[in-house]
Amino acid sequence: MSRNCFWLSAFLIFLATGGNAWGWGRTAHKFINQYAVPDLPAAMAILSAQQAFLISHASDADSRKSSDTAEAPKHFIDLESYPDFQHLPAELAALISQYGWPTVKTNGILPWATVWALDSLTAQMHSGDWNRAYQTAADLGHYVADGHQPLHCTINYDGYQTGNNGIHSRYESSMIDQYQAFLVVAPDTVRYIADPYSYVLNSELHARLFVDSILQADNDAKAASGWNGSGSAPQAYYAALWQNTQHFTLQLMQEATSDLASLWFTAWQNAGLNTTSAVNAASTTPNTFALAQNFPNPFNPTTTIRYTLPFEGNVSLTVFDVMGRRIADLATGRQIAGTHETRFIASGLASGTYFYRLSVVPTARRDLASIGDQDGQAGEFVLTRKLLLVR
Repeated sequence: MSRNCFWLSAFLIFLATGGNAWGWGRTAHKFINQYAVPDLPAAMAILSAQQAFLISHASDADSRKSSDTAEAPKHFIDLESYPDFQHLPAELAALISQYGWPTVKTNGILPWATVWALDSLTAQMHSGDWNRAYQTAADLGHYVADGHQPLHCTINYDGYQTGNNGIHSRYESSMIDQYQAFLVVAPDTVRYIADPYSYVLNSELHARLFVDSILQADNDAKAASGWNGSGSAPQAYYAALWQNTQHFTLQLMQEATSDLASLWFTAWQNAGLNTTSAVNAASTTPNTFALAQNFPNPFNPTTTIRYTLPFEGNVSLTVFDVMGRRIADLATGRQIAGTHETRFIASGLASGTYFYRLSVVPTARRDLASIGDQDGQAGEFVLTRKLLLVR
């Protein structure tokens, strides 16, 4: 089934069901916008106070699809349509130049749409256009949520390639609506995201890893309930589907709320609002360099790396193999003081030991003296840690 046919079918279902068939489904979109708000620091009270608005407008972006033809491609990315989908360019124009707009539009533009919403939110916060900022913050939440829904990140979005037709709405809407009372996330603290595009793309690459698990859960739920896929699925089917998917569904919900709060915070920081507020949990600037051990470790295939900067600097965070060959650049360029976090997705790499190296050169001359004797060149801070990939 083509994407256009899918969205036409989805729109008809949307009308028939009162609007619960697109994106994660209204229930999940409201949940993610709602529980991202408590993670915000006190300095962002102007946005936190709009929690009810952010919840009620969480699915406005879906509603626009019926009147705005440019909206639908913003909600998905068919990653496997590109041979090197793990390294899609940050500039959409580069992808269009290579493949052409009709192909790119068909494959979806979710990661770029997410960053565009972030940039718009930053500009609106900076100018004090808060009425528009509230709407953009709600839309940003919608795109972030879609990027954490595995079936929005794959060409097999409705299971038509594997005989799992209809799994899209069964998983993201019908199941979630029935088990919404079991949705729960833990409070988290915001992080400044220095490279939003890479962060967003990595989140979508991570979500895609669960596609096969959803399809297998669908098959198992059919077998357990005796449902052959014809007509409406029975309650026994959804009970089995929830049992087999709840562990990673809750994980994805957790990551979506945490990432959304951090992107809201990143817009706030980039807009120049309360830049002296803390970037870390304690709302204070860290006074030492630190490179934390990745978690989880060992990992397969995704792990998170966190580090702190006591002042602004030019940063390079790179992964190497045991032969010293560069595997991935996780962060590059200027970053503000504070706590930063990025994900490393090791898909395609063999099991074994790898190393990640943080290099920081302060941008202000006055900060050079505070580095002291470090494991690097003059005026450079360098720290290296080991990580273990286990397949």
